[in-house]
Amino acid sequence: MKMKHMKLVAVVMLGGLILAGCKKKNTGEENEEELITTVKLTLTPVGGGSALVYSWKDVDGVGGNAPVIQTITLAPSKIYNCSVQFLNESVTPAEDITPEVVTEGTDHQVYYAVSGGANLTVAGFNTDGNGLPLGTTASFTTAAASTGTLKITLKHKPGVKAAGDLVTKGETDVEVDMPVVIQ
Repeated sequence: MKMKHMKLVAVVMLGGLILAGCKKKNTGEENEEELITTVKLTLTPVGGGSALVYSWKDVDGVGGNAPVIQTITLAPSKIYNCSVQFLNESVTPAEDITPEVVTEGTDHQVYYAVSGGANLTVAGFNTDGNGLPLGTTASFTTAAASTGTLKITLKHKPGVKAAGDLVTKGETDVEVDMPVVIQ
């Protein structure tokens, strides 16, 4: 009887150890989604000139007041160095989320889509630690006078970012449309 009791205790203890070993561990790698209320573009003309700053702001979030959107106005036949900044301006002081995006660059990508006839080309993206496009900086090249829209999308892409990646992969952190006028 004693042997039977010891075997039962051993089985229960072994089962407990197995179950304890199978618990999901918190690795701290969860990415809590940040609130992004503002997307700010700074465009600096190559060859000199003052930097131009444009923003899309929706400080009260989805469902509240309409966002405040500035029209991006650029000169024709010019090249601009672009940097994009992502902010949470619903708190004081405003929180700049851009450094986190850059630090976690292998898990993020910024996309720029030009539509509606704007003669604007976006290229020359900065890259992440794996040499893949990050896009927090880029080069804007304008051509003839025109109008259209620039869609800026920040995607969170842990484990799915790859060369030739599509905007459809990953989770959208923020996506904004800004009018563009080249004159």
